[in-house]
Amino acid sequence: MTRFLLSGLFLFLTLSLVAQENSFITIGVGYPFITGAKVSDNAHYDYNINSGNYNLFLEKELKLLKKTPQILLTPGLAFTGIKETYKLEALGGGGDGDFQHRAFSTYLKVIYEIDRQPYVVTDYYFGVHAGCYINSKTTGSTSSWQLNPDGGKYTNSEEIDKSGNDFFHLNYFGIIAGIRPLGDAENFLKPTIELAFYPSFATLNSYYNNLDEKKSMFQISIGIVVGKKPKTN
Repeated sequence: MTRFLLSGLFLFLTLSLVAQENSFITIGVGYPFITGAKVSDNAHYDYNINSGNYNLFLEKELKLLKKTPQILLTPGLAFTGIKETYKLEALGGGGDGDFQHRAFSTYLKVIYEIDRQPYVVTDYYFGVHAGCYINSKTTGSTSSWQLNPDGGKYTNSEEIDKSGNDFFHLNYFGIIAGIRPLGDAENFLKPTIELAFYPSFATLNSYYNNLDEKKSMFQISIGIVVGKKPKTN
């Protein structure tokens, strides 16, 4: 699967060098939101994975199928960062952790564009999004403490610097839908807003229950499309 996606990306990037008609570049930022991340009802346990997350991306839209111009192929690159923290305070002990999960990935979108020209300039689209990770890493630290029956406190701390494969997996797949308010305008820069859903996107460790659970992700992205549509006769 990984080799297939990488081969596909390099193929479409090569084709993009010679595809002159309706070829756009989009740069943008997204906010990833992990769903179902509440792992415990314990009032002494605080867990958070939805603050400080981000996704930066660069992609190139290609319209290579002349018979079906509504279908667009969009290879791209993305850098994702997800911040995860937990803290447990109990009578006999506790602990905390602070992690940064980062990943660099390549992807391909296949979308169908609903172009309502010439009635309105707004365009809509929907499709699928498949990607694979080129590199991922998890860094951070954990610490724990426990009261000693003989008095005092036992403490332990650990620095984390490891592969992020256990969190991010190797590949991801999702469905997307977006809107381009100025899709048919003559502007050189046009905004785009996109919503996406990725099932089983990451594996979270419940540090309180010591269980691993796969969680899905929603993402909202805002991008700037650079380029103009060619004039039609």
